[in-house]
Amino acid sequence: MPTPQSPFVYRDQSWLVIHKPNGLSSHAARPGDLGLAEWLELHHDLKVHLCSRLDKETSGLMLLALDRQASSRAQAIHEQGLARKTYYFITDKTRPARSSWTTDDPLDGRACSTSFEHIKSGGGYNLYRAEISRGRKHQIRRHAAAAGVAILGDSLYGGTPFARLCLHCAELIWPELPEPLTSALPQAFSRLLARADQLLVEVTVAMERRLPLLASITNAMRLVHRGEVQGKPFSIDLFDRYLCVTGYDEDLASKKLRASLSATLENLSQELGCLGAVIRTNRRDPHRRKLFSDVVSWGEEAPPSFWVEEHALRFQVALNDAQHVGLFLDQRDSRQRIWKLAHGKRVANLFAFTCSFSVFAVQAGAEVAFSVDLAGGCLERGKANFSANSLDQGGNAKFIREDVRKWLARQIRKKEADPTAFAPWDIIICDPPVFASAGKGATFSVEKEWRGLGRQASALLAPGGLALFANNHSTGNPKKYLHELQEAFARVTPLRPPLDFPIQANQPEHVRIFWCEA
Repeated sequence: MPTPQSPFVYRDQSWLVIHKPNGLSSHAARPGDLGLAEWLELHHDLKVHLCSRLDKETSGLMLLALDRQASSRAQAIHEQGLARKTYYFITDKTRPARSSWTTDDPLDGRACSTSFEHIKSGGGYNLYRAEISRGRKHQIRRHAAAAGVAILGDSLYGGTPFARLCLHCAELIWPELPEPLTSALPQAFSRLLARADQLLVEVTVAMERRLPLLASITNAMRLVHRGEVQGKPFSIDLFDRYLCVTGYDEDLASKKLRASLSATLENLSQELGCLGAVIRTNRRDPHRRKLFSDVVSWGEEAPPSFWVEEHALRFQVALNDAQHVGLFLDQRDSRQRIWKLAHGKRVANLFAFTCSFSVFAVQAGAEVAFSVDLAGGCLERGKANFSANSLDQGGNAKFIREDVRKWLARQIRKKEADPTAFAPWDIIICDPPVFASAGKGATFSVEKEWRGLGRQASALLAPGGLALFANNHSTGNPKKYLHELQEAFARVTPLRPPLDFPIQANQPEHVRIFWCEA
């Protein structure tokens, strides 16, 4: 995949300027969330100090201090009015007769000023430049609305509903930087002005919510989440140079889905260097042998298996109709959380699948990582992942083919038989399937087993140990899953899914993730 533009626009010993995507808060709103500041610390080990903020739905240049001294200087710079930021926005409102003007209306009883200039028109939209002084909350948005040019997507201040707030910080002048910095307008803006196909525009908006941040750590990500574009039931995942399109409507033939997305796939091919795509239908019936059906291809046929990277670690994936690809993209943040804590720890990875959590743990220097799964084929893929990362020779990776429930029960018996000799676990990862066959006619249901899994995992943890629990039971009761873990652990914090799995209005979370402390 061609390397997308880096999110890091400028960096020195004191300052970091980054391109913030829309849809990401500057700072986390609650424990378990990741704002831009927390995301940078988790994935790039950067501790930053906010000098100013951009609204969650605003994209563009954002200045961050890398030490407290710089943060203190930033306050003085703002107070003296030495910093300048220029924004661009799109509106579908009728263009005023004047091409430029300044609004000095106070906001919240405080003085402020916004200068506006019309730049161009196209596709039924108008592009404006806005420059502010004495910035107040939502200043451009409020002044634009008062001037009759409410920003597209700004439902709070009278803008026409759209897939994003069309406001972008494009220019930054900061006295301690050697020169002014600029950021290109979002491609979605250009496509709106060019009257591009609406589906393509919304796909572009979705992609820009995660690129280029995710491309700085991986070449495997979700470009479009289910329901994110026009509420349609499909997702588009990127795996290096191949796309995986999954349709969730079993009554919609994959050929028809491919035809409806042909222009989008062609654009992704050109922009991201994609060679081909697999389009397939997700099956709802868990009793069927294959997870996917009605599979068709677009462009070059993907190889039977190939490798993708995440934080410089390699993982084997396969785009076919019989099994999951091999790397759960919705656990990317969780894998990195485990990596940061696993050094010297005893780790048990339950329902290990292809062992990606175990790879991260061992690479971080875990004392041992047990991968427990009943599916021998998955464990073999896990072993291949270890080998590909040269982590298979240290003896600290163990692969256990066994029903997780039996393994947990055996661990409990060991502890009860000789508590002093039992070696507790420091970290337990439990990401079970919603439903699965357990051999010899037996079945597994996460709804029935969740409480027991939580209690057993808690009993096996060392003092101060932690467990990461997750499931994809979208129709399950989230309060029930949280409550049953709270019964077992001293503290449970729900974690927000990664930024390429946004929570959709009036829809359940794609994945539920819980950070559990003993």
